[in-house]
Amino acid sequence: MPYKLHFLNSIPVKLLPRISEIHLSDAGLLSKLGYPFVLRYFENAIKDERAFGFYAQDDETNEIMGFSLASPEPSSLTSKLTADKGWFIRNILKVIFTRPMAFLQMVISSITIRGQMYEPNTIECVYFTVDSKFRGRGLGRSLQKALMDEGRKRGYKKIYASVETWNIASLKATQANGFKIIKTFREGLYHRHRLESEL
Repeated sequence: MPYKLHFLNSIPVKLLPRISEIHLSDAGLLSKLGYPFVLRYFENAIKDERAFGFYAQDDETNEIMGFSLASPEPSSLTSKLTADKGWFIRNILKVIFTRPMAFLQMVISSITIRGQMYEPNTIECVYFTVDSKFRGRGLGRSLQKALMDEGRKRGYKKIYASVETWNIASLKATQANGFKIIKTFREGLYHRHRLESEL
């Protein structure tokens, strides 16, 4: 399975729907808000000068296999979803009426995330997600490791991550990259491990 990692901010915009589709297989809040929110999130993320990430692309087929994303201020990425008020109101009303628990979780998470960071010189591994057909081959670990290496180059000293307690594969990959669990906490419907690693 030969592949190359590319910087996420260099991805052609036409490939962002593929990133969004892969992300929808994730069980997190952003996926529960639905495709329009996922696509808008990644459109904003690749324009954010402080956020960075990678995507894996198969050498033979050019298929996108997975991606990773980090930010020193993850709440700023989420808050950009509200920048276009008309778009946000239209789409959040659909969520309220069709998936009210996702809306409630969004409110809880937006409060929780504010208290998780911001130590100087730290970043958050916001996402590392692999298409289901490429899982179990160490790709997620490589994508996360690329974030760590790039974070170190950019002068960051520490990286954090939150992983659902049930997500054993992500937890193992994260711990294999040197992360240690520092606490386990509830965030509304989610039960998560908080992890950190020196860079």
